[in-house]
Amino acid sequence: MGKVLFLALLFLGGNLWARPVNDNLEYAGYLKTEFWLKNYNDESHLSLSSFKNTFDLEVEYELSENWTFFLHPRYFYDFAYDLRDDYNSYFDKNQFKMGHTQRTEWLRDCYLDFTSDKLDVRIGKQQVVWGQADGLPFLDRVMPFDLTYYWLPDFADIRIPLWMIKVEYSPWLNSTLQFLLIPDFEVSRSAPAYAPFAFKANNDFETWKASQEALGRRVHKDLYRPAKKFKNSRVGLRWRSMFGDIDYTLNWLYGYTNSAYNYSEGTDSSGGVLNYYFSRKNKLSHLIGFSFNKSFINPGLFEGWTLRGEFAYIHNEPTYYGTRGSRKRTERTDKYTYVLGFDRTFFTNWDFSLQFSQFIHDKKTFEGYQVINSYTYGLMEKIENTLTLKIATDFIHERLKPEVLVIYGDDNDGRISFKAKFEVRDNLWFTLGYHHFWGPPRGSNGQFRNNDHLVLETKYTF
Repeated sequence: MGKVLFLALLFLGGNLWARPVNDNLEYAGYLKTEFWLKNYNDESHLSLSSFKNTFDLEVEYELSENWTFFLHPRYFYDFAYDLRDDYNSYFDKNQFKMGHTQRTEWLRDCYLDFTSDKLDVRIGKQQVVWGQADGLPFLDRVMPFDLTYYWLPDFADIRIPLWMIKVEYSPWLNSTLQFLLIPDFEVSRSAPAYAPFAFKANNDFETWKASQEALGRRVHKDLYRPAKKFKNSRVGLRWRSMFGDIDYTLNWLYGYTNSAYNYSEGTDSSGGVLNYYFSRKNKLSHLIGFSFNKSFINPGLFEGWTLRGEFAYIHNEPTYYGTRGSRKRTERTDKYTYVLGFDRTFFTNWDFSLQFSQFIHDKKTFEGYQVINSYTYGLMEKIENTLTLKIATDFIHERLKPEVLVIYGDDNDGRISFKAKFEVRDNLWFTLGYHHFWGPPRGSNGQFRNNDHLVLETKYTF
């Protein structure tokens, strides 16, 4: 009850306070309630996975003609962990980490903007977006991601903002050089073991760990993260310009990987007990890439189409090697990934987006072991192909907005995500969504093949 009262007070305070104090202040916010209902495909019943309530507020204050301050707090609490007693069991106890806002994560954005004709500077906690692909990140690797709910929520919600300095200089029209200095560091995160969207690799490790501890053995797992020091800062450059009527970018990023990787540190016997040692580390890596966007407006066969693409070369990124379902070692290799997108609007308001992508490993084998999927430890081909299709439209004078995204991998691994938003009135939205998975258990999406989810959402904006 106290948590309900807290959210109610936040909502009331936001509406009372968020009034035009003067012409320099702008605000926006929302209250959102989400129900995630798990559909056990093999048992045909629903189970509550999440009853999440979110308060979000954005405040912008114009200090002068060139200076602006932006503040974006967000708080959430998931009541599912109060309603379900089984979350207190051994296998579910660590899911409480997903039940409420952790540490300083309530502060999404907090930055100071300086803008001028040629130079823009943003200092503070913020997001930087380099990619525009549907459903999957390719060039969009500046920010870490929160994969508590896999890749299902909007990317703007699962990117983890960082404290940084972003400088953009425009030497001439339609050209911009962006410089990033990121002294902050946060690791990408996934759902804890046995949560609805926990990766199969995490679940398998926890099961193995429990079996070893039952035999009187000990399993040690240590985290080694780069210290938040200036010398460990990541740096990035992006050049954006026009080549004729083609919008393109050239991208470079250097620093510690957002994702931590598992390493085996050996075993020993002390006091008659067998000890296993593991570590999770972030390694230095380079990213070099580019993107382009070309719209065809002249009459002809391609009139109305937009062609876009992204390419990324990742140098020295850690990669798992092993056998099916078992990681044997972690080595750094080079990877190449690209996506081509074809977009067009049909019948006035039907938007189609088709994508083809490939993920290429520099080494398929290492000392007899094959590359394995970091989510599931399933074997991967040297070249992995993926097709996506996104269709969106609207009805009832843009009040009803359905959308479907299909992701299909060449190993018959994929998912379909559907959602329909309905505007009840100007500041009240209802959303119905459904996520369906299929594929082999060691595939990225197939690991959730018995984990379909129905999503119901109510959002009130102010």
